[in-house]
Amino acid sequence: MSGQESPMRHRCRRFARRWSKPLSPCWRRSPKCASHKGSGQVPGVPCNRQAHTAFCFYLLQTNRMIEEITDKFIKKISRSLERGKQVHRRLPKGGLVYIDRPLPFLVLFRHPAGKPDHATADFVKATASYIISHEEQTPRLQELVRAIASAMADEFGAFMILELMAAPSDDPATPMFKVLGPEKLLPATTRTLTNELENIKVSGLRTDVETASNKPLLEGPQRLMPEEELKKHGYLMLGLQLKSVYCDSETGKAYPLLLRTIREKLSEAIKKTVYDFVSVQTSHKPIHFQALGRQAVNRVVWRIDKQLTGISDQFQFLMLVSPVNHNEAWAEFRKAKFKKAPHLHYRLMPVDADQLKRKLYNISIEKVDDPTLAYLFRDKRHELDKMLTMLADRNTPDFMYSSMQVFGGVDDQLLKIAEGILAAIPEPTRDTNADIIPVAEFAALAEQEIAFLKEQYPGVDSGVHVRDDIVGLLVSKGKLNIGSDYIIPRHRAQALIQHEVGTHILTYFNGKAQPLKQLYVGSPGYEELQEGLAVLSEYLVGGLDQDRMRMLAARVVAVYHMTKGCTFPDTFMRLRDDYHFDEDTAFDITMRVHRGGGLTKDAVYLRGLVHLLDYLKQGHELEPLLIGKIRQDYIPIVQELIYRNVLQPVPIKPRYLLDPAIKPKLEQLKAGISVFNLL
Repeated sequence: MSGQESPMRHRCRRFARRWSKPLSPCWRRSPKCASHKGSGQVPGVPCNRQAHTAFCFYLLQTNRMIEEITDKFIKKISRSLERGKQVHRRLPKGGLVYIDRPLPFLVLFRHPAGKPDHATADFVKATASYIISHEEQTPRLQELVRAIASAMADEFGAFMILELMAAPSDDPATPMFKVLGPEKLLPATTRTLTNELENIKVSGLRTDVETASNKPLLEGPQRLMPEEELKKHGYLMLGLQLKSVYCDSETGKAYPLLLRTIREKLSEAIKKTVYDFVSVQTSHKPIHFQALGRQAVNRVVWRIDKQLTGISDQFQFLMLVSPVNHNEAWAEFRKAKFKKAPHLHYRLMPVDADQLKRKLYNISIEKVDDPTLAYLFRDKRHELDKMLTMLADRNTPDFMYSSMQVFGGVDDQLLKIAEGILAAIPEPTRDTNADIIPVAEFAALAEQEIAFLKEQYPGVDSGVHVRDDIVGLLVSKGKLNIGSDYIIPRHRAQALIQHEVGTHILTYFNGKAQPLKQLYVGSPGYEELQEGLAVLSEYLVGGLDQDRMRMLAARVVAVYHMTKGCTFPDTFMRLRDDYHFDEDTAFDITMRVHRGGGLTKDAVYLRGLVHLLDYLKQGHELEPLLIGKIRQDYIPIVQELIYRNVLQPVPIKPRYLLDPAIKPKLEQLKAGISVFNLL
């Protein structure tokens, strides 16, 4: 009964509708029910409700019966597209029809007869409109492609078909890519595809491109349409032959990393080619080639996003590497006349790093066929792995080496800038009699700023906590923690509020407003941009004084010398004697840098500010950087996901972006100034 639902499946679907409700005894067991096979339980006895419900829910989740390409099947697909709906249907032998939404193009792959090529088939899955089929299904496939092309050409005015094929990899003369296109019609589209393929660079491979006529696609029993039909209806047929270097020529097994790399690059080349075609030949006018990517996100993406977030939420990294005995350590260090490193104590470890790593690598990221989202998840998994290694190595020399992998070190250029700042401001300028704001008053100001954010987005669920086990200011999980003995000069209060609330808390809840949880958990390496934005906000509100700049520069110098082997006392003496910091400040900087065994994170403040100034000098805007906790090179990824309607625009803006009086400062930054001009 091709294309029809069996009685068993109908009963399972009916049962699964009650998935979220209290369950009554299950219908009597049928020997035909696949969920009961091999269970040893006799027919007629109520089955295990939980097991049966799980199976039924699985059927409901997949909800994709394998269907033959019948006339009824083709009519259903055409009707769905005409109504603007998504198409997702499974075909025999692993085939698939996936059309994200009505689009004026289709990417096609047919498995060679008797030799399925799943590696090459994976390339088309990165597109928003594709069919995976088999050569023996060609007669019915022709009718399906005709129906899709006709429906979409009626809506958009033209239609493009791109068929992917694999070529043997053992012939040295075979080019990496071979483009098959019409000899005279639409040479610009063929040229776009050729140019984009030529720009693909893969280490160790010769990525040459050849062009040839598409006549082989239009002749013979395997053709989809004759040339006359293409011309009559305004269809464009292109072919792309790939040299299968991503597979072992003897075993046929794919090289997963090479396959992934080529797939990501080829996906972008195809989207740019389609963009060239649809922008000129159809009524569809996408604002960017990335807007031609998928908009629908399947369930596996949200599940993996939730799993990664769940692991990240099980530990608060900065809390776990921050000492809890600051005052006692300072007294101990002073008593030893600054010659012996103090004993730093940390919070008890709430997780087993090895067990979390096991869970981390049990997450099936390879099931995500969207290259962009798969990259985000792999990147986050790699960072979580390193952070868990750091926690396991806390208070050992190995901690510092993992820290350099996560947060980076100090290069010569950054060190030169830091030393230049310290040379330009050789002595502290702070007035020792400056007005100090009480911690309670500062906390009240921070609460007011949080209320300002909540006016823009009611989902802001933050707060301020004054704690005895915190040194300074620390934002964790969207909440501001203030050390009970923290000394805050009144003239720095608004700058610190914009730093902590207007940047760290704001980006946390901007990220939380997005469907993708990674934006509030934090992308790998997000700290550099975060701290750069936070320090720049201090400048914009007029609170970035020279002593603050000296401190940021000193942190860079301290990190540099720590990575070169300087001990705790060495770093302290250098800051006190060479750079004239008072003993309290020198100790605070030293402790921050040497905590855990050597944390290089404190170099990101100045490095992030330098890179951010360069970013603004190039004419970019600040607002897109506030969408969540991202790093700077994630901007194209975030923009792509916005074009695809996976992400939404920024819901919360900081006070300084809404203040007309600060606009001249922003314009000055875009004109191009160096970090030294901020002094």
